[in-house]
Amino acid sequence: MKKILIVTHWFFPRNVPRAFRTKELVTELVKKGYLVDVLIGDYKQLVTAEEYHDKLFENKDVSNKHVAKISNNRLLSKIKDAVNYFVGDRFLLTTGFYLYKNINMEKYDTIIAIGLPFYVNFVTALKIRRHKKEGSVYIADWSDPFYKTGDKMLAPYFNKLQIFACSQFNYITIPTKAAVSYFTKFTSESKIKIIPQGFDFSAIKVVPYKKNKRVTFGYAGIFYKDIRNPEKFLSFLTEINSDFVFVLYTITHGPIYTDILLKYKEILGDRLQIHNLIPRNQCITMLSEMDFLINIENSTSNQIPSKLIDYSLSGRPILSFKQNEIPKDKIISFMNEDYKEATKIEIDQFDIINVCKQYLDLLEDVESNLC
Repeated sequence: MKKILIVTHWFFPRNVPRAFRTKELVTELVKKGYLVDVLIGDYKQLVTAEEYHDKLFENKDVSNKHVAKISNNRLLSKIKDAVNYFVGDRFLLTTGFYLYKNINMEKYDTIIAIGLPFYVNFVTALKIRRHKKEGSVYIADWSDPFYKTGDKMLAPYFNKLQIFACSQFNYITIPTKAAVSYFTKFTSESKIKIIPQGFDFSAIKVVPYKKNKRVTFGYAGIFYKDIRNPEKFLSFLTEINSDFVFVLYTITHGPIYTDILLKYKEILGDRLQIHNLIPRNQCITMLSEMDFLINIENSTSNQIPSKLIDYSLSGRPILSFKQNEIPKDKIISFMNEDYKEATKIEIDQFDIINVCKQYLDLLEDVESNLC
């Protein structure tokens, strides 16, 4: 029986997209009878197929208190940005050697490295370069672009480091066709395969929709200063005289929270409700009770936010726009229950059953070429 190693930084119960992606893939591969070990940088833990079960992770501290402490301190935030500029992400320093040491090339027929963070794919590529096992299959899942994406400043040498990392794998998997042109700067197009993020649809619970007494719309996810900034949208909401409730599930620390969200909370009062992030399945249930949902698009088309998948699973209409192009008329239309311009997502492609099959097809494709 084939043995697979999944190398990741994030894993269940972390409330981040890469943790969801990894957990769903591991679970489905196990269902299909594969022996899957998981090497987790965040926990500095190698979980073998024999001991893997969800209860193993139940007591993990995922509070991120140290992250909040850094993001709320402007000096520490600048130091973190400086470190990231030179090393890509701080995890390379704290966890890179642990991952490298625990990737045992001889044990596995397949290794799937799931980034970002970038160091996961980079460290795995270093190990492949030095200890490549003939006949094994190596896949780098690159959920988002990394170098020169506009949301992070990186030293110029990361151009060559990303080219090196991509060169060591049989395939580079990305979640959207829109990112192909970006990745052809770093690897050949023949190696790039589009595999969306996968979810177990059977685990999702939504409630029958009932119109809210006050128009209620929501947003779930993280904001960023440069690529997903809510300030202009919130400013427009202050101009609306009608009653509504805008519900946020986001991180409640850092400059976006202290400088923007709290400022508009003071202006909008109970029309703006700010909550910390909650577990994904619980969040989808909460979103299904709202009248419609807000998506602030990324500044580039290289990424499809995982929130759009969650939004679609909730069954509520999606109002999508760029941070600097506030569609005032469309917003008013949504508030009046006119959803004809709602964003549509073909959801079947994200079913983990279909996603897992695409990974297995890659394994078979490589093996047939080796024969």
